[in-house]
Amino acid sequence: MKNSTDSFILLPTTEPDLFLLLLLHKMMPKPMNVLTTKPSPLSTMVVVLILCILGFYALHFPHSSTPSSASQNLSQVETLFLSTSSNSTISSYLRALTLHPHLAGTKPGSDIARYVLNHFTSLGLKAHTATYNTLLSFPVRSSLSAHFSEGTTVSLRLTEPAAAGVVPAYHAYSPSGSVHAPAVFANYGRERDYRALGEMGVNVSGCVVVVRKGWEMGRGAVVERAEAHGAAAVLVYGDGDTWRKGFERGHVMRGGIGDPLTPGWAGIEGGETLGLEDSEVLKRFPKIPSMPLSAEVAESILSSLGGAPVPLEWRGTLRSKVRHVGPGPTILNFTYQVRRM
Repeated sequence: MKNSTDSFILLPTTEPDLFLLLLLHKMMPKPMNVLTTKPSPLSTMVVVLILCILGFYALHFPHSSTPSSASQNLSQVETLFLSTSSNSTISSYLRALTLHPHLAGTKPGSDIARYVLNHFTSLGLKAHTATYNTLLSFPVRSSLSAHFSEGTTVSLRLTEPAAAGVVPAYHAYSPSGSVHAPAVFANYGRERDYRALGEMGVNVSGCVVVVRKGWEMGRGAVVERAEAHGAAAVLVYGDGDTWRKGFERGHVMRGGIGDPLTPGWAGIEGGETLGLEDSEVLKRFPKIPSMPLSAEVAESILSSLGGAPVPLEWRGTLRSKVRHVGPGPTILNFTYQVRRM
């Protein structure tokens, strides 16, 4: 505290704090004996108001003369990243991560996790792995054959050519099933597509519905719509020319992503889990089987259909080789067996 002519307490301040303190100093009455002189109500109110403003600034606009530990750690990570990254290293990392398939829950997946962990620790970063118990599904056996109207039967490919180690094409959480039924084309599988089929007199009940992926319709929603209209199975293909022999794998679970047995919490050892027969779990799984198709396989099926002509707005698919929606005369024999673990 300085002499009685200029009385104020020196505090660590920000610029707004300093301004307010100086303002307080100017507005204070002349020196007084605090033991015998009663301050005016106006002075008291001004002092209280300014102290409240100082408190607000201190709480909402804190300043520190030294960087926080979080910002220091971030700076270290940024420096490390910039010093160890280049086009060459990023290319080598990407190649190592994508050289082999590494499906979750398999040994190649574990190997990739170990590779990333070892790389992080070699850079001096604190890294660790964690184990979670989740419900996964894997294909055991799948087959698809087409019986054409002229009497020929063709077994259709269900994985990419020369793809060693690649899991066969499948939809995770699809149920097992066998279907022998006529094929029918339902465009994107939207409700309005089924209405269009109905207006043409086409009934998809008991058929294998073939749809193209797109129009913001997820696989789960596509299968759910087909199931609601009585379809026996669903085949989904990607309508693109990038790689016509490719199959897009994915899941058909409803209600978002995550482990269906631990929705909203982590599946740690000893933690709470739902049972496979729990109603909350069962309602997330479709009741009819489904599978992805390549554009090449889908074209061989859809170009052979008869029945009603394809609506004008549907004709851009598969290089405009699809002329009719079915059902049939092509019959599909579809078998899929899944293992959950």
